[in-house]
Amino acid sequence: MNHRIVVIGEALIDLIEQADGRYQAKPGGAPANVSIALARLGVNVWFAGRLSDDRFGEKLWNWLSPEIINLSLVERTAEPTSLAVASLDEQGKASYSFYLTGTADWGWESGSFSTLESDPPAALVIGSVATVIEPGASVIEELAASLYAEDVSTVAIDFNIRPGLGFERERECERVERQVKRAHVVKASDDDLDWLYPDRAADDTARQWARAGHEVIVTRGAAGATLFRPSGDTVSVEAPKIELVDTVGAGDSFLAATLFGLQARGALGAGAQDRLNAVAVDEWREILTLAARVGAITCSRAGCNPPTLAELELAP
Repeated sequence: MNHRIVVIGEALIDLIEQADGRYQAKPGGAPANVSIALARLGVNVWFAGRLSDDRFGEKLWNWLSPEIINLSLVERTAEPTSLAVASLDEQGKASYSFYLTGTADWGWESGSFSTLESDPPAALVIGSVATVIEPGASVIEELAASLYAEDVSTVAIDFNIRPGLGFERERECERVERQVKRAHVVKASDDDLDWLYPDRAADDTARQWARAGHEVIVTRGAAGATLFRPSGDTVSVEAPKIELVDTVGAGDSFLAATLFGLQARGALGAGAQDRLNAVAVDEWREILTLAARVGAITCSRAGCNPPTLAELELAP
């Protein structure tokens, strides 16, 4: 069985505001963060991104390459590196503004992922800014739609809605509703759903998507997370209490640990919906409890620095 998990999306530079008002350049990007978190859990993970040949692009390459991540799907390009300016509030929560015009991450072309269509991975992970910015967004979405329709891979999406991109809410709702239909596992934060649907409770949106046949996870920061299942079951877990440093990469680490838990139970791969349906409620509770723990550990560290499997096994 193919055990590869392929993550497609951006690797960019986060310019993170410091207490003295200066900004520190840190490698980031939600899909790249997910890849690192999966690698540290011992998963066979492949990252597909487009990295610039500029100095920031070299910084990103040097960040990813020491991890046990297959980078053969990475494209190098002369286009500049994407930048995200991250400002932290008093609770360490990050908000972002972006510099993305003409940058490297969005230049995927038709046929870029032909090898993944001929040799499908166990799971495809998409989401964040790469599923918004054209022309690459359509190429990624078409791949997800193909793997989903042919029932050869589990497709997971984490929206990571970024209001700082300046897109109209109506346009983003249309995109999200379309892309939900291409995924078996949908992860969204309560902030994502509150921004998309300000007149509707986040749980109501999650239930609607679940009734349509998707496993939907809503993360709530310090309030934990809830899974909504097509069967109508729900599973809620609490977030461990930690000394918060910042929330950068916490949701990405949560998603990685969820996929790790599903793969350990044989729930990823061809025939995805049947595999997911076979995961019992108690198993899902174990998976999400681990995911919440991994996310909490990431929050206890500066930037996205998820734990390794060895650290989890040693920690109480």
